[in-house]
Amino acid sequence: MATELKRFTISVTDEMNVRLDRLKQARYYNVTRNRMIQDLINMGLDVMQKKMEKEKKEGGENFL
Repeated sequence: MATELKRFTISVTDEMNVRLDRLKQARYYNVTRNRMIQDLINMGLDVMQKKMEKEKKEGGENFL
């Protein structure tokens, strides 16, 4: 993990908050909520990267 972390704020809907709480209890009970969010962001970025690589092969651009 990077030694310098950047801090930012996001807003979530009530439904997203409920889902995050459930996930924290079920899967991320042993880590901080911050670490859970970092993990979810990384997973999302990985998914998007793969999608964009596939699109690039099909003639699109890669922004990540």
